[in-house]
Amino acid sequence: MARKEYSQLEVLKFIDASNERCKTIGLNPNIVPDPILIEPTQLKLIQRDNKEVLDVVEFFIPEFLGMVKGTPLLIVLTDSQGVIMYIEGDNTIKNVIEHLGFKTGIQFIEQYSGTNCISLALDNNSAIEIVGTQHYHDFLSQSACYSVPFKDHRTNKTIGTVSIMTDISFKDPLLLSLLSVVGTSIEREIQLREQNKDLNALNQVVTESSHTAMVLTDQFGRITEFNPYAEKLTGLKRKDVLMDSSQDLEVVGEWVQKIIHSKDSFTDIEVIFKKANSAKETICLFDGRPIYSVNKYLIGTVLSFRDITERYENQLLMQQHAHHDELTELPNRRYFHNYVNEILDSHISNDTSLAIFLLDLDRFKLINDTLGHAKGDTLLIEIARRLNMYIRDKGKLFRMGGDEFTIVITNFHTIENLKQIADDIIEVVRKPFVIQTLEFHISTSIGISIYPNDGSDISTLFSHADNAMYRAKDRGKNGYCFYNSDMSEESLQKLTLESELETAIQNNDLVLHYQPQIDLSTNQVIGMEALLRWNHPQLGLIPPDNFIPLAEEMGLMINLGEWVLINACRQMKSWHDQGMTSLKLSINLSPQEFLKQKLVDKVKQVLLDTGLTPQCLELEITESMTMDVIRSTSVLEELHDIGIQIAIDDFGTGYSSLNYLKNFHIHRLKIDRSFVRDMLNGPKDAKIVGAIVSIAHALNLKVIAEGVETKDQLEFLRNLQCDEIQGFYFSKPLSANDIEKKYEFNSTRGVIQL
Repeated sequence: MARKEYSQLEVLKFIDASNERCKTIGLNPNIVPDPILIEPTQLKLIQRDNKEVLDVVEFFIPEFLGMVKGTPLLIVLTDSQGVIMYIEGDNTIKNVIEHLGFKTGIQFIEQYSGTNCISLALDNNSAIEIVGTQHYHDFLSQSACYSVPFKDHRTNKTIGTVSIMTDISFKDPLLLSLLSVVGTSIEREIQLREQNKDLNALNQVVTESSHTAMVLTDQFGRITEFNPYAEKLTGLKRKDVLMDSSQDLEVVGEWVQKIIHSKDSFTDIEVIFKKANSAKETICLFDGRPIYSVNKYLIGTVLSFRDITERYENQLLMQQHAHHDELTELPNRRYFHNYVNEILDSHISNDTSLAIFLLDLDRFKLINDTLGHAKGDTLLIEIARRLNMYIRDKGKLFRMGGDEFTIVITNFHTIENLKQIADDIIEVVRKPFVIQTLEFHISTSIGISIYPNDGSDISTLFSHADNAMYRAKDRGKNGYCFYNSDMSEESLQKLTLESELETAIQNNDLVLHYQPQIDLSTNQVIGMEALLRWNHPQLGLIPPDNFIPLAEEMGLMINLGEWVLINACRQMKSWHDQGMTSLKLSINLSPQEFLKQKLVDKVKQVLLDTGLTPQCLELEITESMTMDVIRSTSVLEELHDIGIQIAIDDFGTGYSSLNYLKNFHIHRLKIDRSFVRDMLNGPKDAKIVGAIVSIAHALNLKVIAEGVETKDQLEFLRNLQCDEIQGFYFSKPLSANDIEKKYEFNSTRGVIQL
């Protein structure tokens, strides 16, 4: 009965069904259940019956705990009835759970213990992961638990589980993968020990066991017996080696001579066999001893070799899982810490140079949210491959998780060397990617810290590289930045803002400013773009560039977006009631809002509540949001059907495709301020602006330019027949009261004429 592989969705169904059963039988989730405690005498019998399993676990677990050192967890072993036979691991966790009655000798049964991974693993013969509130009982809501069943190869029945329990902050699917390797290793070791148990030298000579080789010699080292697996192991035939000197046999001859000369016995020595003309190695445990006559004379030697290649490979696999990223196969965060610490320890004596590059992909979350994690994973694999190809002997590449990579550079000579590497990395990432016929362009921001100038330990160096990376993002992304001491204070300010932002939403410390949009053919104000500001009690008005990225990281953009939509529509309706019915309202949508389920229903409800006419609302989206064509088409069609206008914001800076302009319901293209700013200084930007205007008009779309600050820019755009503009030349963003004062709203006129 092999261990079954269920999908994550199927496992979640098992958990939900268990929670329902617990609810039905009346278990109280708020009360810690009384454990079922096995009598000490019965527990001793259970442990005696499972002695082989316990011996194997005590062999594997210390090595496993060493691999995950730094992660506080418990390893728990149960029998087939859910009785805990063995607990090892973090003492703090062990002390906490012992107060709850969790110790050796208790039995896990769903109807008493609630939803738990041990019972589900036994019932479903499957690896199970239960995290946080998936548990039925509240006292387990801050824990992550993983269980894997293992079986007896002779009966093919499940004989117990091996489990991990840790704090929820250390949850990681990798733990379940590692645990599966441990479970397989336990099964293999039990099988190996059973095959070799109670066999004496004579039995081993005649055995046909596929995992035990036996060689006997006389007192002179001549081979007198050579069993079938010895033939398989060496590639030699018994008939060809009998009575030949063992000295001619690799590995075998060496140990025969040691035993003959020293008269010593040897046990569990690891040796390697390699056949001629084969690259495959066989790892064996060697036992050898001298053989004496009844008169105590040496008459020969006996050697046995047990094949442990599979166990050895499982141990290597455990190490691979513990120290490498599963997706990209790059060294992971644990490997990074060990690697850098070894270098730093050696610096005391040899004073080599070291730099840490922290890479974070720009706007990668948008790709995941828009196209799904499968394409995002494909992109990460390709980026890892490219970076590895470039780095090679320059340094060592690691994946820290998500879209973060680190590179450790040693033995560089100058800062210029590091700058050149950073420039090269940016170019490597910038080259287009093609995934399922879609072309992607992505960039990276890099923070760099240098030992010992920026820190003498790994935590400080990494933190400072992180600060520098965020400075690179603040400078516009797609670049690199070296750490300096000013950044630590900025990082502290950022953490302070993060903690205050959620409170600001609750306390209504947010305000809206409005920037007029001008029709160049009539010189009339035809719309207002609503722009969010944070009115901080101590810092005053904070512009969106300083807190919108934080809101995105914290998952608050949907809340902010709803606040803007409601309050901006309410203000525009107020202006309409004052007679300014010609004004339209423009609002930016974030990717999270655009991808939110029931976005259209939310917009309809706000329009209904505020009384604003749908045709007077324009929603601005970015080009990148349209990468998921099926999803985008559906949303844009629904918005179009209720009369909402759609503008493409920052046109020309993202995922540009004429196809979506042709097929999507779009009313305006908005030229990004970066093109407007440079169009009078360089022919390329001027041509880009002209091309955007031409494309828009060819497709019967309006075009609006933002960031217009000078009369020369205004006249240049007018000559290109740009339809609309906005920018500081006419007005900076103003509060609603200041807008009304500036334009002296007059209900009899109904329009704002400049």
